[in-house]
Amino acid sequence: MNIQIDTLAYSNRLRQLPPAQKLWFALAMLLLASIAHFPVQIGIFVWMSVWIVVYAGIPPQIYSAMMLGVMTFLVTSLPALVLNYTSGISSDRADCLWQIGVWSGQIYLSHHGLIQALEVTIRSVASTSALFFIVLTIPAIDLATTCQKIGCPSILIELSLLIYRFIFLLSDTAQNIITAQVSRGGYRTHRLKMNSLNLLVRQLIQRTANRYQQLTLGVKARGFEQEFRFWQPDVYQYSPRYARESIAGCVVLVVGEILYRCYV
Repeated sequence: MNIQIDTLAYSNRLRQLPPAQKLWFALAMLLLASIAHFPVQIGIFVWMSVWIVVYAGIPPQIYSAMMLGVMTFLVTSLPALVLNYTSGISSDRADCLWQIGVWSGQIYLSHHGLIQALEVTIRSVASTSALFFIVLTIPAIDLATTCQKIGCPSILIELSLLIYRFIFLLSDTAQNIITAQVSRGGYRTHRLKMNSLNLLVRQLIQRTANRYQQLTLGVKARGFEQEFRFWQPDVYQYSPRYARESIAGCVVLVVGEILYRCYV
């Protein structure tokens, strides 16, 4: 999936747009998603999904799989919001939708918690769609170059690139080890599965450390001078059409947020 995402960033239909144009648009949507109310956040999610699937040409199944992965992590945090515990005999009836006795108290489903969980979910989905637009349409090197131009600290850019690089290393190394283990029947029984998992973790740490040493030696051999330098060809074409549509979408969403605050 990581390699496919990186490939899509280089081959999507918005590849020829300047990275700064796409980055500022996504950041504006991300900022609006963090402060807007849920009707506008739903609009942001739909608008960004249109840009990702229709304009950028990202396959819907890949976008849906990425969003499903994020939702999986989100769902694991929702019980802490919707479930409350009280040590008394009865819970607040105005806020209680369902309850069950546990030990000397009760666990109950909170109405306020459900509303809060819904708000968190919608905000997370809207913000994630804006981040996915950056990930799927701007290659890592272009993003680093753009951040360098706007004055981001060099250490932050370099650490981000190294982390991004090692995501690929970890994924590739883990996939190769798992393939070798499966071919040797390493997951046939529960005992073999646990043993194979133990070997996987040990080999993953060892091989990743070796790859890191090789990367360090390679960088030093090429005359590394405490700062990464990026070359970016000037082949981008500013699109007035996409600029007008992105600005129009932002204006509509901002106006919608203002009207919601005024009348609700």
